[in-house]
Order: sequence, then structure tokens, then C-alpha cells
Amino acid sequence: MLNLVKTLQAQNVPLDGIGFQCHFIVGEVPTGFQAQLEAFAALGVEVAITELDIRTSTPASSSALAQQQKDYQSVVQACMNVEACVGITVWDYTDKVRA
Repeated sequence: MLNLVKTLQAQNVPLDGIGFQCHFIVGEVPTGFQAQLEAFAALGVEVAITELDIRTSTPASSSALAQQQKDYQSVVQACMNVEACVGITVWDYTDKVRA
């Protein structure tokens, strides 16, 4: 994708931002995610996490839920650490089940 952005920019194609679909698995969030956001931001485009979900098997154990919390925090922090990251949309979230 980085090469595609560079190619499009070289052809003067208007490109304002890149959205990341982040369908991760608990405990498997890429460790270099922030670096990826930074690499695109360095090309002068905004970045956004347009779909974020971090799935786990159900019923989820307490340790899986704790890891899921850490993973969400990690992804959100990565976005917050990159000035060009303009937002996060959580995917597959519903309030249909209420306590």
C-alpha cells in the first residue's frame, strides 16, 4: 500500500487519507502497527482506523478479556501517538445486549 500511495502521489492523484481495516485476533495485534501508521503519515496523508475489532473465542475467559482490553488500548494508543491519525471506528459493536 505504501508503494501504491507513492505511485498515486507521483501521478498527482488527489489522495487525502488512508483507512485501515483492523480485524485483529486477541493477542495477535501487530507489534509494528504504530510504525505502519507513521509510515503513511510521513507521506503526507491522514490515517484512520476505519474498522477496529479484536475478536476472541466465546465464551471468553477472563484472561482473554484482559488481553483483549490490552490490545484495544494498544491500538488506540498507537493512533493517539500519530498526529495524522484522525479517528477510530469500532467495528462489530452493538448495544443490543444490555446488562
